Amino acid sequence: MNEEKKRMAATALGLPKDVVLGDVLLRFTGFHEVCIENYRSILMYTDTLVRIQARNCRVTLHGRELRIRYYNQDAMGVCGQIQSMEFEPLL
Repeated sequence: MNEEKKRMAATALGLPKDVVLGDVLLRFTGFHEVCIENYRSILMYTDTLVRIQARNCRVTLHGRELRIRYYNQDAMGVCGQIQSMEFEPLL
């Protein structure tokens, strides 16, 4: 099933799109904390950069004094002074 059909089916059935499509979900609390769900792996981790592999993209957080507070197979928490975030779609 292609991406658009999955999106339409999720909408029609009232299902959460992040679950059906496997999209990464980010919840920011100000610029000091972010919770990342539906990630696959940590690609790079320093005190100024955290790069995450998700199903459909890579997510990069830039900042200062970044640290991973927790992580498990479902979610990860990053804290510090988050200055920017970027998505890199997988082609």
